[in-house]
Order: sequence, then structure tokens, then C-alpha cells
Amino acid sequence: MRKNVLALSIAALIGGAASAGVVIPTAAGAGDAVANPAGGVYPLATALNPTVTGVGHILTVPYFTTQGTNKTLLNLVNTDNVNGKAVKLRYRGAQNSDDVFDITIYLSPGDVWTAEVAAAEDGSGISRLVTSDTSCTLPYKQDIKDLGGKFKTDRVRDADKAQTREGYIEILNTADVPPTLATATGALGATANPLFAAVKHATSGATSGTPTCATAVLDLQENDLDTTAAANANTWFTRGYNYPTGGLFANWTVVNVAGFASFSGTATAVRAENAAGANGVGNIVWFPQTSAAQANGANATVATTLSADPLLLGGAVLSAKYDYPDLSTPYTGAVTASAQATNLTAALATAAVSNEFITGNGFSTDWILSQPTRRYHVAVNYAAAAASRLVFRDLAAGTTSLTLGTDHYAPVNTKLNTANDIAGTPAATVACVVPGSLRGYNREELTKTTFVISPASALTLCGEVSVLSFNNTGDSVVGGVLTRSNLSTGTGMAEGWMRVNTPGAVAAGLPIIGYSASKVTGANLGGAWAHRTVR
Repeated sequence: MRKNVLALSIAALIGGAASAGVVIPTAAGAGDAVANPAGGVYPLATALNPTVTGVGHILTVPYFTTQGTNKTLLNLVNTDNVNGKAVKLRYRGAQNSDDVFDITIYLSPGDVWTAEVAAAEDGSGISRLVTSDTSCTLPYKQDIKDLGGKFKTDRVRDADKAQTREGYIEILNTADVPPTLATATGALGATANPLFAAVKHATSGATSGTPTCATAVLDLQENDLDTTAAANANTWFTRGYNYPTGGLFANWTVVNVAGFASFSGTATAVRAENAAGANGVGNIVWFPQTSAAQANGANATVATTLSADPLLLGGAVLSAKYDYPDLSTPYTGAVTASAQATNLTAALATAAVSNEFITGNGFSTDWILSQPTRRYHVAVNYAAAAASRLVFRDLAAGTTSLTLGTDHYAPVNTKLNTANDIAGTPAATVACVVPGSLRGYNREELTKTTFVISPASALTLCGEVSVLSFNNTGDSVVGGVLTRSNLSTGTGMAEGWMRVNTPGAVAAGLPIIGYSASKVTGANLGGAWAHRTVR
């Protein structure tokens, strides 16, 4: 079977078609008795909420870059010392959140998975992922290595390799992998779980520290899960899965040895919680890391159930099994994908972003402004005519009725880039959001609200991830190119802090995460500070 899975894995890395299946817990407590290592059972989750603990079911890393000699390192940790975790890892492009690389990782209890992304060594100009970690993955680790770990360009504009060099990362606990097989209610039985045994690291002997990643077990993961309670070979509980209980955290580091730069931080964590704010069980949202044929006419129906992505909904992009889950795939209860996208965006939304900037005495500063759920409200269809290229999820074709008060993104605040919004980028190819007013302060209380922005005439957040440089038309601190703009603070304001109001098309704001990165030219002296938000 390995050869067959290799073929499917290669297809998963370069393109494909769709799948369906979300397992929804039906009741809390005895109805879905998922054991909690701390005692008792997990409650049924009803909402997704950001958490200050940094540990959760869903994680987002605001930015990765492989521009120039930059590398981005990722450490992913499973704090659950009882259950394994099936985890979806996806890298998305900075300009329009196009999927450029995704895999499934199996973390054993207490496991840490590490990897780096950097420019491919063959000079192709494409990003590639490298890991020496022994945790099981799909595609198989060796299959990824055989393909050079290269990111894919079939979804990005004009197959532009540059679009793989900056973006952000989304990470989802798609299911737990318990040590014994669960029953149809989620309660654990006494039968050993073959999937758990395959992904569990050995603790002694010659193979200590290494899981078997048994092909006889992992090959079965090319098949869809049966989401019913009628036991068969592919029912979710007979395959070795159970409802996800979270417990993930991640750390990231952007490092440039040649440029004497390194910045690090933590992923933004979202927990599936009950009404009382307790950590709960979410829906099983595991999907095969493969591609499969599907009739085009069914694509919109599948996407409506599984994703709020406007391009999947409209059939502009034919989805693959590896496209799921995304951040809009229903994770708590029987909500629609659109409702999940709206609810998660509201949970992450901020009415303003505040942070420091330092540009005197040899320092330079970049702000990262990342909007990880924007794709589920508005996207760019590269194949359409320029006049209809911007696609809003909640806007019917041929209408312009989506205005203030109906969504975070609407024609009133979101447009296609003009020729000078992003230097060197073709017009009408990137979605840009116009935020609210700005106010800056220097260290001695001088304040102002008018600034020079370039290349655009006013501050515009172009792309899913925007890089805003302060008083710097030279090299970006973090290597930003694709969505970079410069803000000139003017005389007397080389250092201080800035507030960018981000009301969005509704007063609740925009779903922005990110940080300020500052360093001294020619020395590894500086730091990164997470944005302060208003929620």
C-alpha cells in the first residue's frame, strides 16, 4: 500500500478534489464521556474563544517569511500526556491566503514537532519545509523529503513562486488519538488503539524516541471517516479517533543569521469552550491528506457544509480533501461553516491595534498585521475579469448591497489594490482593507494624526498579512516584500507608539493579530512585542 499512498500524497501536495465529514458530539457528560486526565469528563464545547494561556484547539502564527536569507522555525507542542493528537498544519500566502503547503501531523502524548521553512536550496525561488522530527506525518516524512518539501504554486496567482515566500500558519487539532479505542459515544473502551500504537514514540530499546508510523495503519488514513455510529472499518471510533480536546501550543522564530536578526513569539490560541469558559470537546474535523475525483457540480454543496471560503463556495477553486479542515470548518456543534467563520472573526476582532516603534539610533521597526480569518469573508478570483474578481461570501453575484453593519468586510472598506497600493504587484490582484484613523505619540507626549504612507496614498492593509515599516524605505526588518508599505512619522517622532483604529465594516472591528519587530542595523539587538488590542 505504501506506493499507493505515495501517489496520493504527491497529489495532495500539488492539487486535487473534495471530501466530507464532521463528527458532532450530541450531548455533554455521559452522552459523550471523553475522559479528562485532570478528572471527570470534558464538557461539550459551544464556542471558540481566544485564550491568554496560549494553549488551545486552534493556533495561528501571524507571519512566516523565507525572503532572502530569512527562515521561519516552528515548534508545536502537545501538552496532553494521555492522548495523541491529529493536527492539521497549513501555510497560507500573504497576499490572498492561498494554500501553499499543508500536512497532517500525529503528535503522541507530550510530543513536540519541529520544522523550518526557508528558500529551496536549488535556487528555484520557492519555499520548502525541512524537518528531522520523527513524529508521524501524512504525507509520510520520506515522501515530503523526496519532493524536496517544496511549497505548491497551483493555487497562487500566475503560479508565482514569490507567493510562497511570505504568509501565515494555521494549526488545528482535528481529532484526539486515545490509547484505547473509543465507543460511538466517545467513552473509552479496553481495546488497544492501533493508531495510537503507530504514532506513540517508543520509550526504551533501540528505537527509543521514535514511533513506528506503521504503514499498515497509516495507509488506512487515505480513506474517509464514516461519521455514523454504525461500526465498520472506517467509522471514526474504530479507526482510532475521538473528539478533540485541545492542549496545543506553538512557538515561532523568524531568524536571519546573515542579517543578524531573530524574532520570536507564541501562536495565538483559540479554545473550544462551554458557556462557562471551560475547556471542552470540539467536533472531529479530520480529513484524509489526499486528493480524490469529485464532480464539479457537487463542489459548492460540499464547501457550504465544510467551508465558508468564497472561492470554494462558488466553485472557482475545486477543493481537495487536504483543503479541510480550515478555520471555518464547523468545530463546535451543528453550526454552518459561514456561522463559524463569522463567530471566529468576531472573537478575534479588535477595534484598534497599538504598539511601539523605534527608528532612531540605528533601529528599524516593522509591524506585522495579520488577518487569519479574512479569507472566509472575501477572496480574489484570479480567473475572473477585474471588475468581478473580488468575491464577498455574503454578497450575491451582481449586487452591491453588502454595506456597513452586515459583515466585517464589505465594499465600503475592502477593495482590489490599485496600481500603487503594493509596489511591483499587478493591479486588481490583491484584496486591500482600509482601516480607521491613526494616532501616534512620541516619548515626550507629542501626538499627531497625519502621516505619509507609501506606496499608497493612505494606510491600506493589503493582503492577509500586511508588513508596515516605520520610517524605512530600505530593507524590511523581517524581510517583507509582498505586502509591504512604509509609514513616515515625520519630524520629532522617531520613537514612540501608535494606535491604528480598525473598526471594520461593523463596529466590532477586524480580526487582527501580530507584533512589532525592532532591531539595530548590523547587530542582533532588538525584540518582538505582540500587539495590544481592544476586545
